[in-house]
Amino acid sequence: MKDNSILEVRNLVKNFGKLQVIKDVSLQVHKGEVVFLVGPSGAGKSTVMRCMNFLETPDGGRVLFHGVEPGRTEKELNAYRSRVGMVFQHFNLFPHLNILDNITLAPVKCGLMQPEEARQTAHQLLERIGLADKAQAYPAQLSGGQKQRVAIVRALAMNPEVLLFDEPTSALDPEMVGEVQGLMRELAADGMTMIVVSHDIAFACELADRIIFLADGYVVEDDTPAELKNSENARIREFLALRHM
Repeated sequence: MKDNSILEVRNLVKNFGKLQVIKDVSLQVHKGEVVFLVGPSGAGKSTVMRCMNFLETPDGGRVLFHGVEPGRTEKELNAYRSRVGMVFQHFNLFPHLNILDNITLAPVKCGLMQPEEARQTAHQLLERIGLADKAQAYPAQLSGGQKQRVAIVRALAMNPEVLLFDEPTSALDPEMVGEVQGLMRELAADGMTMIVVSHDIAFACELADRIIFLADGYVVEDDTPAELKNSENARIREFLALRHM
């Protein structure tokens, strides 16, 4: 692989009690790449992603951003997370704040924008996703697809270099999945660097530059979608066959 990665994981290990979930995972992501993490349930995909953003503390290995390991103080982690944003499976919007305030809170609190600039940015982002009329609404008044699109633009309001998506469509009704996937396609076309944990192998094959297949706490294969489809690895072939790929 190239060595000019934006985000890199080296020999990652993560334990939960006596259970070693991540045994040895290494990967690199470069500017403008869309990389999907796929694999069977329990493979450790979401755990790897949470370690990338230090929502889980690795028990071994390193996470590097532009070749440098982020500091672990609250201030240093907040600075890092402003550059490496995360979109969660269950949206994680603040229910007591309206949509405008959900989007503007972090940029203002982190000192990246003055309140008026943050509001202007939020309105522009809501216009982009067709939800300009929802600025004063509360999360409970939005559909699942609308909530997830707001969660994505909330992350975009921080102007991150990388976006992490942890199963962004798995909590949505099928008819709402397309709304979120459409926005992700737009972001990819704009050159946003994205790492996506997903069970949707068809979407991964459509959007990804590379797909990393995880199983039993290890990287089994790291390839283009076309190469993964033609993999000779029995575990991967079985996984794809179950999804009629």
